[in-house]
Amino acid sequence: MPTAQRLAKLKQVASQRQAGLTIVLEDVFDPHNVGAIARSCDAFGVQDIHVIFEAQPAFDPKAAGKNSATATNKWLRYHIHRSSEAALQALRAEGWQLVASALDAAATPLPQADFCAPKIALLVGNEKTGLSARALALADSRVTIPMRGIAQSLNVSVAAALMLYEASRQRQARCPQLSSPDAAQISQTLDYLLAMHQQHSRRNKRLRVQRARQRGKTRAP
Repeated sequence: MPTAQRLAKLKQVASQRQAGLTIVLEDVFDPHNVGAIARSCDAFGVQDIHVIFEAQPAFDPKAAGKNSATATNKWLRYHIHRSSEAALQALRAEGWQLVASALDAAATPLPQADFCAPKIALLVGNEKTGLSARALALADSRVTIPMRGIAQSLNVSVAAALMLYEASRQRQARCPQLSSPDAAQISQTLDYLLAMHQQHSRRNKRLRVQRARQRGKTRAP
């Protein structure tokens, strides 16, 4: 069981997780970028991350990019998909509005976009090519981040953080009732956090035992 202090922290986090906001990463191949995005998700109260591996080799987001995520990724819930088509169609069927990040002159500048739909899924794509044509076609809207420099785009983790910030800011200011989790959501999130706490406590205990045994072997004559 967690200490009283840890339990209080987990309850606080569960109560502050946002409802109706998630993010979808399509073929992001650098684990450090995924870790950095996870850190932003935790900071803005986004519990669920959808990761699509279709054109890129798959990896475990919880195990990869730990330095970038500063261990926050272990508390987040990942949904792994092998097909952009299947993943995005499933999200649409669940009522999620898909908002894609795109280098498109016709896209809505990020500060002018409307993020007050009940369920918003932010889409960001591959570090080199961005979102696939199919993902863009399935999106309900496209947003772009206004830039004034020579470069046309930002690192995907930075772009994701800006989208998370703007969506969170708008939902808190304009439609806070949509982002507030209900009792059932808080309970579900807390159950997940407690399960992760137990899992990592067991893992840390095993590691301590292994290190102690290794020290004993090293000291033996």
